[in-house]
Amino acid sequence: MFNIRRPGAGGDVAPSSSKADQKRASYRASIEFPIVYIVDGREGTRTASANDLSVGGLRLLGDEDFTKDTVIDFRFTLPTAEVKDVFLEKEITERTAFGERKRRVKTPPTPFEEFDLAGKIVIAFYNLRTQRFAHGVRFLHLPQRTEDEIQRFIHLYQLKQLRERAERDNES
Repeated sequence: MFNIRRPGAGGDVAPSSSKADQKRASYRASIEFPIVYIVDGREGTRTASANDLSVGGLRLLGDEDFTKDTVIDFRFTLPTAEVKDVFLEKEITERTAFGERKRRVKTPPTPFEEFDLAGKIVIAFYNLRTQRFAHGVRFLHLPQRTEDEIQRFIHLYQLKQLRERAERDNES
């Protein structure tokens, strides 16, 4: 169903050492969203939640336990609704009878498309508070376009948090 691993891509080796070295060097969005997955060698899809998203991976939250190094194929769409109110300024050029005129307009983010990715379990634990298994997942063979889109979502989410914090501080 999710045939996303490239043949001969080197198993579970990250495409570049910069991604493998990232660990917590990049911002993580602590937002929970639904995710569908398939475990290598097993039929059928399962659903769970994901959070703690970064360009290097995510945290998988669900009722199923996995061992370290388990390879899982994921399908998910980043939650555009969470960042729909984060308008970005763009400069546009208008042609008028008097020549060109530049102006700035605010635009909502473009929606995110569905991703099919492979990931590998790097850590597993049980969260007593939520009564769910939590697994740290490192993405495998992340295409540049997908990495850019995850980074774009994280940037928008971070802007949303900063703006909300500024509004709260102004109300105090």
